[in-house]
Amino acid sequence: AFSYLEYCNIIELEMNSEVEFYCEQPCTVKVCVDGIISSTTFDVYVYYKDGREEMQEIKYLEELNADDKRGERDRSQIEKQKLWCAQNGIDYVVRTDNIIFPGDFTIRNLEWLAAKARRYCVTNDTGRKMLVSYLKENGNFTIGQLYASGIITTKNGLNLIADMYYRGEITFDDINDNQISNKTEVQL
Repeated sequence: AFSYLEYCNIIELEMNSEVEFYCEQPCTVKVCVDGIISSTTFDVYVYYKDGREEMQEIKYLEELNADDKRGERDRSQIEKQKLWCAQNGIDYVVRTDNIIFPGDFTIRNLEWLAAKARRYCVTNDTGRKMLVSYLKENGNFTIGQLYASGIITTKNGLNLIADMYYRGEITFDDINDNQISNKTEVQL
């Protein structure tokens, strides 16, 4: 990533269960605007599991709206990228800090979940099946309640639920505004 904001966007992509794969700085393209050929480089290419393709540009909203040369350059770059994507039938999204940071804890929680999910080694699906079955039968429970009931264990429970979140099998009540803890509610 070429900035902290791009890094945070990548964490969100990594933990988005709808994303099949993504590539940072995927390509530089040439586009003709008002008879002038210029080039532009996209920040991210995203391929979703449903087959959608998307090019992304990552910008701080304040810089994008700035009434200076950098703001003008950024807006010009976005117009070029929009044009190229329209000509090539690929979705285009500008992701700003107000989108990437919907809450104070979003990125911190996603980083934590990503680290835990990477540690999970699937030896069998028993724990996963038990947790899904328990939640289907009994509704939502906090992480602390799942520990107390014995459905998850201190040995691998957090890694399991992080992996299940990564795969889109479960979600949490509010990871944007609260740090994940034993009080966090787990939902199918």
